Amino acid sequence: MANTFKSAASGSTTTIQTLYTCPGATSGVVHAIYLSNVDGTNDATVDVSISGSANFDDRRYILKTVDVPADSTVVLEKPINLGAGDKLETKASANGDIDVFASILEIT
Repeated sequence: MANTFKSAASGSTTTIQTLYTCPGATSGVVHAIYLSNVDGTNDATVDVSISGSANFDDRRYILKTVDVPADSTVVLEKPINLGAGDKLETKASANGDIDVFASILEIT
């Protein structure tokens, strides 16, 4: 078994956006997700969800409408296990206000 650390990053959009898809024949462990509000004035909310594989035929929310105050960061530091085909997704209340970064361990 090979272990490879990966990073996934994006800016926010007001539609559901795939941040990371776990490759076939691979397991993934999300170690942390950082949600930073880069808008210096306005608060924003963010959703983080998992969907995509036989385990998650429907979208399952990890965070739903969580407030990220202006110039602040929310950190999710509990492991999230992903199977092949699972998608880590984000959606924010405002385009460009939330920077998203995830640290992921892939196991093949």
